[in-house]
Amino acid sequence: MARRRRKKSLKPKRPRHPSRYFQCPRCGSMTLTIDFVKIKGNDEEKIAIAKCGNCHLYCELKVPKVLDRVDVYNKIVDLSYDNKLSECEKTEEMKLEEGNIEEDEEQ
Repeated sequence: MARRRRKKSLKPKRPRHPSRYFQCPRCGSMTLTIDFVKIKGNDEEKIAIAKCGNCHLYCELKVPKVLDRVDVYNKIVDLSYDNKLSECEKTEEMKLEEGNIEEDEEQ
């Protein structure tokens, strides 16, 4: 006589999240991070800030609220291929107006 077979308990699968770091279009290293900043009084748009830790690329874009980090990265790469990356570049000393923005902690 054979024993009854035991059921294997299945471990729940953890959802995979996209990486926080992207490849910089200027220097090619995997140090480009993208953060979002809310605009007060505007529920349809937010500001995306891309920073490279290696070549110190600093780029700000106004994007719709529905876009995610990957979508913003694709926009930056498209600007880079069209040689229009200087349109969104700003120096880090040129900060946003304090009363017009607030930090976004959603992602």
